[in-house]
Amino acid sequence: MLTAQYKLGVQLKGVLYIHRITDIRFNRSSVKTFEILKGVVGPDALQNVLLVTSRWDGVTQATGSDRERQLREKFWAYMLGRGSNMSRFLGDRDSAIALTGQLLCKDVVVLELQKEIVHQKKRLDQTAAGSLVNDNLDALKAQYEKELASLERLKQELLESDRVMKRQIQKDWENEQARLRKVRDEQVALQRPVNQEVDQQIARKKSGMSRILPFVPVAVSILASMVGIPPGLTGLLTSWFTDAGANFDFGSISDLLAF
Repeated sequence: MLTAQYKLGVQLKGVLYIHRITDIRFNRSSVKTFEILKGVVGPDALQNVLLVTSRWDGVTQATGSDRERQLREKFWAYMLGRGSNMSRFLGDRDSAIALTGQLLCKDVVVLELQKEIVHQKKRLDQTAAGSLVNDNLDALKAQYEKELASLERLKQELLESDRVMKRQIQKDWENEQARLRKVRDEQVALQRPVNQEVDQQIARKKSGMSRILPFVPVAVSILASMVGIPPGLTGLLTSWFTDAGANFDFGSISDLLAF
């Protein structure tokens, strides 16, 4: 807008910078805005700047005067020392006319921003004021990228935690399934009939006896010869042991236990 005004030949008498006197302190954003103002105006046009305080109805006279003194001695001292003026806007028509009159009596001025863009053909981001704005944008961009990286790290941590949790749940499920299978097998073993166990034991004993019986005659013969038993009696003993082993009723033991 300032560039268009300058190209159209509209004369500029000065610049008003308005600060609320109700603000407790000159905060960071105010300092940034004030620096941009100095970049827009430039050192040659500072005498055409009017620094105005407003909202005087929101503070006591003593408080307002104290804050006005701080502005004059600290924050605005540089520009006041180079020709800028300081005034109050009380919110009424007379006060507005007085401010306007202070600017109208000044010479026409060309701002630094207008010179840089129109005469020096600079882009806005290459001007003194634009570089300050760009620095702020770069800081915001860096902060945004930092926060974005933090969010990405948090996302990866959550995904990894989710994978670990899923693996743990799978492991717990498999362990529980194994435990249930073991319990089921134990229950099945406890539910088998006792006589079935006995029958299995007897069957194993019968199987063992059937393997031993073929050797009974030889064993009896050797034993008889060692103790001097007559051959005829040896044959009777061999027949008796063989018949006893073959006819022994292992099932009676099962029936007895079942009873």
